[in-house]
Amino acid sequence: MDNYMIQKHVFSLIAKGHVMKLHRTFSIFTFFAFAVLACNQASATATLGGVVSLVGGSGACNFSKLIPLNTQQDTFMLSGATGCLGSSSSVDLQGDAATGTVGLRATSSGNGLGSSQAAAQVYFSDHWLLSAPAGTAVGTYTIPVSLTLEGSISAGALSGFQFNRFMDYNLSIRDFYAGVSSTTLFSTSGSITSTGTFTQTFSGNVNFRYFGPGSGLPMTAEVIASLFLPGLNEGIVDFYNTASISMILPPGFSATTSSGLPLVFAPVPIPPAAYLFGSGLLGLWGMRKKT
Repeated sequence: MDNYMIQKHVFSLIAKGHVMKLHRTFSIFTFFAFAVLACNQASATATLGGVVSLVGGSGACNFSKLIPLNTQQDTFMLSGATGCLGSSSSVDLQGDAATGTVGLRATSSGNGLGSSQAAAQVYFSDHWLLSAPAGTAVGTYTIPVSLTLEGSISAGALSGFQFNRFMDYNLSIRDFYAGVSSTTLFSTSGSITSTGTFTQTFSGNVNFRYFGPGSGLPMTAEVIASLFLPGLNEGIVDFYNTASISMILPPGFSATTSSGLPLVFAPVPIPPAAYLFGSGLLGLWGMRKKT
């Protein structure tokens, strides 16, 4: 099944109100999008998209909309709401390539048993181009990176009984031109299953190869972020503008999005040579968690 057919199948399920079946289809769609992007050459623009499916009044009123997850754009917003017969639901999605962030906010108010439900996913992928100052030696540079997720789930919130979780997240950064390994990829993924405030920053290191000025293989970071809400029956899930990816560049280095938008990261007060792999300074950053 090609990309177009998968998107068409997902949208048909949403349009018919089959919210309870979405979690499996979302998983297939997300895996397909990751596989396609991983095999392609570095893109010239970020990809941002999302999907929303809302139910109110035990199915008497519905809203659904899909922006394909591989849509090339640098900014993205999608909102929707529905309500009738005493129940309502809404979703707001956003993504911004210039800040490396995505966000998801959802509400659902009904009887808690499915008279209202909100389901959604937001996806972001980009290739950051890293530029080294003149005189930088060819080699492998170890760069500290951070994956941050902050948000909250209201007290008394209820997810669909078949999901047993409120939200899934997946954040990653890797050297685009290197094979996937524990030194060239840093990622985190998981599920949020309880109410309350969630604040977590996952920090680690990624090795990036620098081939020298004028090389046909520029130092490139592939970044991916995805938030998935399988089904909220009651309450508020607010992770809007709080999932982000960042790195701390060596002094003199700079970074842009694939379309040329500048990325601003705080410099590290360590000479560039200290980042060279094999220099003995590989433990430059705190806790690392790889999945």
